Amino acid sequence: MNTDVIIRDKMRREVVNLYDVAKAAGVSKSTASRVLNNKLVNVTDEVRKRIVDISRKMGYRPNLLAQSLSKQNKQMIHILGGSHALRDFGDIYQTAVNKIVSMIDSDFEDYDITVDMSLHHANKSELPLWRISAAIILARCNPATVEELERSNIPYVVINGPAGEMGSKVVPDDVHGMELAVKYFVELGHKRIAYAGPQCVAVEYWWADSNDVSVPSFLKGHSSVYDRQLTYLERMKAYGLTPMIGDEKLPSTKQTYQNLHDSAIKYIKKTVLHDKATAIIVYGHMEALNLLQAAQSLGISVPQQLSIICFCDQHACDIMSPSMSFIDLMSAEMGQAAAELLIKQLKNSERIIPETIKLSERLIVRNTTSKAPDPD
Repeated sequence: MNTDVIIRDKMRREVVNLYDVAKAAGVSKSTASRVLNNKLVNVTDEVRKRIVDISRKMGYRPNLLAQSLSKQNKQMIHILGGSHALRDFGDIYQTAVNKIVSMIDSDFEDYDITVDMSLHHANKSELPLWRISAAIILARCNPATVEELERSNIPYVVINGPAGEMGSKVVPDDVHGMELAVKYFVELGHKRIAYAGPQCVAVEYWWADSNDVSVPSFLKGHSSVYDRQLTYLERMKAYGLTPMIGDEKLPSTKQTYQNLHDSAIKYIKKTVLHDKATAIIVYGHMEALNLLQAAQSLGISVPQQLSIICFCDQHACDIMSPSMSFIDLMSAEMGQAAAELLIKQLKNSERIIPETIKLSERLIVRNTTSKAPDPD
């Protein structure tokens, strides 16, 4: 039986394993394994190419669970929370994950990384079936996951969220960030400075049924919601200015472009045209983009008539037009700090001390902010 017959027959019957690839290629299982895992092995280029080509034709996929059980010398880091944290284009967690993966791949060859994008039951552990050495959590995970991590003595770091008793966390300083934003607008001469928090900008299916504060369910209880709003109120009072915070939930019922646009139009009409705000500090970049487009559609010039600044990271704000002024949440730096902290703990696993790293946010001025317009 020739190789093509073996391949077609095997693909019809069942999932392909490493033994099938080796048999079709006419090599030992160990040789096939070493070639497919990019390990040094004394084979000719012709044999190597044959093994790789056959594995692709047969649709071979490595078994992560089996690899985890066999690679006792390989440290596996699992990233949790992708389903909720990596939702928006340009989300800060995408930047953090990209930094973690590139850093581990380039500098730490003894570590592998997996990223979980799955939805999980609220009361079941989010940890994978295979053995992991450590975990990085994007913003949050459910209590069952934290309990299993701590019960199993698996070191973990949370990025931009709370950790359990034995966990570490890397967070941005949202208090400092809001202080920078308010101070910047005051120095530009703005007196009517609004804050568009998450209660002004989310859509219906993100909302928690029991949430009286009306913030998206993903953000319920998150420190950024309260730190930014409380700091905004405190700084406005300190400058002798009247706070401008929308307190009504916007009428979106589905996450469609039209509903988001209509909600933003309503907010701009009330806050800018009626209440005469000349500057808006926005919770996040997607909300800021909606408000920017709404203002432009209403004939309000940004930044000549209205200045907008948001909390986000550089990548998301640079791709907007005009490019958005923003408070940098230091997402790449959070990813790097989390990876470095976790690797340090793995190298000293007998004595892991939980740590909290707080990174100062910074003001980045682009093209959506300017001096306050002259009063009419």
